[in-house]
Amino acid sequence: MNKIQRGALAALLIVIVVIAALAPAGIGFLFAQRSQRHDEAERLNTVAKAALYRAEDVTRRLSGALGEIGKVAAAPCSPPYLKELRRIALTHEQVRDAGAYDHDGRWQCSSLLGAVSAGVLDGLTLPPPDWRSRDGVMAWYGLSRLPGGKSSLVMGRNGFYVAADPSLYVDTLDANDEVASGVAIINTDVSRVIATTPATDANAILAVYRTAPPVRDCSPYVVRRSVSMPLAVVVSAPHQTLHQRLRTLPWGWLLGGVVVGLVFAGWAAVFLVRRLSPRGQLSDAVRRHQFIVAYQPIVDLGTRRCVGAEALVRWKYHDRIVRPDHFIPLAEHRGLIQAITDQVLDTILLELGEFLKRYPEYYVSVNLSAQDLTTRRFLDVLGPAIVRQGVRPAQIRIEATERSFLDADAAKEVISAFRDAGHAVYLDDFGTGYSSLSHLQNFRIDGLKIDKSFVDTVGQDAASSSVASHIIDMAATLDVQVIAEGIEHEEQAAYLHARGAQFGQGWLFSPPLSAAEFIRYAGRTRGA
Repeated sequence: MNKIQRGALAALLIVIVVIAALAPAGIGFLFAQRSQRHDEAERLNTVAKAALYRAEDVTRRLSGALGEIGKVAAAPCSPPYLKELRRIALTHEQVRDAGAYDHDGRWQCSSLLGAVSAGVLDGLTLPPPDWRSRDGVMAWYGLSRLPGGKSSLVMGRNGFYVAADPSLYVDTLDANDEVASGVAIINTDVSRVIATTPATDANAILAVYRTAPPVRDCSPYVVRRSVSMPLAVVVSAPHQTLHQRLRTLPWGWLLGGVVVGLVFAGWAAVFLVRRLSPRGQLSDAVRRHQFIVAYQPIVDLGTRRCVGAEALVRWKYHDRIVRPDHFIPLAEHRGLIQAITDQVLDTILLELGEFLKRYPEYYVSVNLSAQDLTTRRFLDVLGPAIVRQGVRPAQIRIEATERSFLDADAAKEVISAFRDAGHAVYLDDFGTGYSSLSHLQNFRIDGLKIDKSFVDTVGQDAASSSVASHIIDMAATLDVQVIAEGIEHEEQAAYLHARGAQFGQGWLFSPPLSAAEFIRYAGRTRGA
């Protein structure tokens, strides 16, 4: 991975960690705001419910007082009649005044000031009512031309009336209450404001009533309507400064979001570092089956016919091929090599299974790690797999490097098990280690593979130029086959064949091929 790619990944890591940290905190803040608005709406609903109950109760009591006046048997405005009006006004504390008017709306008498003959009410006439019910009850809102000169709510019927202070509808609400800044009582039949708390803009709150939905968490208003009377209550939330809103914010949500964000950011950082590390990328490659197999043809040096191939694993990473020497050591160190070997076997049988079944004279050799040469695990995987595919055991051969023999006793037992099962075993990269000769004495094997470093010196004036000849002579003495790796020139092939090497592989014959290319190559050399 170059510097540009590492820089891009580092930048991506920072962005993801920041998002991981901020996103839960942001969500917590949104939930805190939502919770705050919900609580505010609940409080406004509580105020609206109480105000509506109060308005219904006042209206009911005024209607009751009006009904009692209608039952008075005395002549209107007579002394007994005025006496009854005063009794009714005293009995009903909501009633400020009670009286009578004629069919033209002129006042005739008042419980406070008596009959018109007293001269005080002479010439006072009721305007047209603001509201009229189906049963003849009329109402005037904000009427100031009454005894005492105060604005009054007047309810009348059949020539008699009761008057009340409009503030009775909202007098139980504290004007300094932080829950609501304004309350208005509205007659829903005619959309008229009956009463408001002090400093409430009646026109603005009436406009809200005409347009706003009954309840909305995000709205600064709550509208509640009576089901039995033509009444509605509109409650407005108080305006709050940023400091006040922050003070009342449910900090539990926000702090919880911050904590979750920090935890999640830490987890994301660890996860991404692991995923972006070589180990994490290799683990992801194993999980995603990103390994492919190239087939290096093995030819008979005498006839130049292809007899098989060595399976070479490749890692296809973002449209580029990673060489095995860049990831195999890490895979062995991190315990991923066995999974990779299993995928190589699956790929071989998938791509060449039918070919091997049709042509039993060909074989494919598989490189095994030290882990799979100290237990029978891979042999237990290999056996059932080739049976299902119909491939002979001799067509899958095993290649082991000297590193695989660190646990010599276990490796000796496993190699014998492979050979007993019909799988030939080759010692790969022979001659590159210090104990190769001792391995020939301790292990039963079927062939040696001469390392490319010795093949490269063939025909040259170098100290190691004769090593290949000695390996071939040694193999002949032990009666095992010899495969020379890395042959690139005809002179090398001729020399090795003349010295007794039976097989070879290298770019002189063919580079590593795909499965389809290998099948075509084998077909071309079959007639050679």
